[in-house]
Amino acid sequence: MQTRKVWIWLTAVLLLCLMPLMAGAEELRGYVKGQGWVFAQMGQYPYEKDGTVKPVLWRVLSIENDQALLITEYVIDTQQVIFESDPKKIEKYDYRRITCFEESDMFPWINTVMIDTMFGTDPIRNVLIPEDNGASLFILDNEEFLNPKYGFSATKWNNQPSRHATGTPYAIRKRGLIVGENGRSPYFSATIKSSEAYHLALVGYDGHISWAGYTRTNVGLRPCIRVDLTELEVTGGKGTREKPFVLSYTGSEGYTAPVTAGNQQQTAAARPTATPVPAPTAVPVSEGEVLLSFVGDCSIGDSIQYVDTSNSYHTVIDEKGYAWPFSLVKEYLAADDLTVANLEVVFTERRAHLDKMYPLVGAPDHVNVLLEGSVEMVNTVNNHCMDFHNTGYNDTLEVLDQAGIARFGTVYPGQENGHDDLGIQEIDGIRFGFIGFTYPQSSDQKKIANRIKTLKEEENCDIVIVSLHWGTEEEMLQNAGQINLAKAAINAGADLIWGHHPHVVQPIHFYKGKPVFYSTGNFTFGTMSQVDPSTGIFQVAYERIDGEVQLKRLQVIPCKTQGSGDYRPYVLTDEKERQEVFANLYRKRAIAKCVNPPESFLKTGVVYFENGEIVP
Repeated sequence: MQTRKVWIWLTAVLLLCLMPLMAGAEELRGYVKGQGWVFAQMGQYPYEKDGTVKPVLWRVLSIENDQALLITEYVIDTQQVIFESDPKKIEKYDYRRITCFEESDMFPWINTVMIDTMFGTDPIRNVLIPEDNGASLFILDNEEFLNPKYGFSATKWNNQPSRHATGTPYAIRKRGLIVGENGRSPYFSATIKSSEAYHLALVGYDGHISWAGYTRTNVGLRPCIRVDLTELEVTGGKGTREKPFVLSYTGSEGYTAPVTAGNQQQTAAARPTATPVPAPTAVPVSEGEVLLSFVGDCSIGDSIQYVDTSNSYHTVIDEKGYAWPFSLVKEYLAADDLTVANLEVVFTERRAHLDKMYPLVGAPDHVNVLLEGSVEMVNTVNNHCMDFHNTGYNDTLEVLDQAGIARFGTVYPGQENGHDDLGIQEIDGIRFGFIGFTYPQSSDQKKIANRIKTLKEEENCDIVIVSLHWGTEEEMLQNAGQINLAKAAINAGADLIWGHHPHVVQPIHFYKGKPVFYSTGNFTFGTMSQVDPSTGIFQVAYERIDGEVQLKRLQVIPCKTQGSGDYRPYVLTDEKERQEVFANLYRKRAIAKCVNPPESFLKTGVVYFENGEIVP
């Protein structure tokens, strides 16, 4: 009898000890009808109107298979989503067409600047579960905001309190978040209305879902995370809005930011570095050949908010000198006859800029980086050339002209603030003409064709290169629009298409024997999203034979670019790494009337021509 009492007493004590743990496990749950949501806090973000940070309050929407889906309880920031390609609409609305949320400028921003601000190097980042698109911080889509499983109303219209949200003082006072008469604020859901449209689903003031054709920078962000609960524990709180659960990481390892080319928040210890090493030599240039080199996006400056940070491009130039950015590749660029780069920065001292996420600016003296790097010519038109308005663009042109760097580019043609500059270079008796367009549309085909005709017939150019700032950012494959525009330009007389803007390399094709570089990637870039660092020096050699100028050789010198605090591209020497870059430039699936490089390109990066035909 006494033994039984002892066992009952011990069991009761054990249950009392376990009750807090059991209660915590039961309360950390998703939405339950009749009981509502529970709340937790993780990370930190500016909250007060002066920017003072506080822990982020999260609403737990669901828990399944030891994974929790959480959404911020407040609208914590604002950001721009969409831009347009039509110059007239850019001036009026400042937006562009996209077909999915991943194409928006907001997508990389929330997974670099916002997530780094929110979690920094907190080891709790180890429990964040990336979505299929690689995002650890994301926006719910239209259907999810209509899902009663998460506690939201399934009704799209009318007043829906389940989707109401208020902004933080920081978002309202500092970031200009829109607030309705009822004190509520609109925020995004990430659904595109149709592949042809550019409407994004928006949760309005009263919780209804409608479509926004374009967005202002003061429309809000209410992001989500998905976390692995097996390495989290509740260490405090009651799960209410006033006393949320405190979630703590139970793992033993710390967190190190991934080393990527564009992470502006990397620590010095985490940054990749490269030093000069013996590299495979380029194919020797034969007598009579003219060798041109093309490199991708060069933003030899920073987004204006990063100019004074410790690892900014400006800081590195001040410390390392103008020769630093191209120091690991200059021997290749100095050995050619002409190096052409896409200049994606505004050389100006002005500070008034467009209301956009990343206004890219470089101190005017940064033009010396081009001179030291043996870059003789630049394309000046892209989606950042007007970041500091037309006056800033004019500043850039003046700086280039004073430095003696040739330039070309067409922007806003026919308008009062437009520019239409064609480039001409004569080298060893061969005349090369250059045309530049940004975000070209099918309506631009005639404009491009007219300029090709001008260069060929009026300026007697032997070869015309068409530079196109186009495509989808971070997309490793070209799209149908690029292919159609490339064909149209070549049909009009272009001899080479040189593309940029996606920040990554895309496969090379040949159409009617003419090379198409759909995207040459980033080369040296001060502020950018986390992207594949593969890049290269894209070279073509031309020779006059029996009075006709012919393409003799195409070669890609494979490189990788580096991000925050270094910014130097370097030539790859490891054979596996070299072939990885070549593989990114090769698409096995054939495209109608286009020809792929020969399979030997996958090993050598070289394509030879004879009488205009590819040598197998």
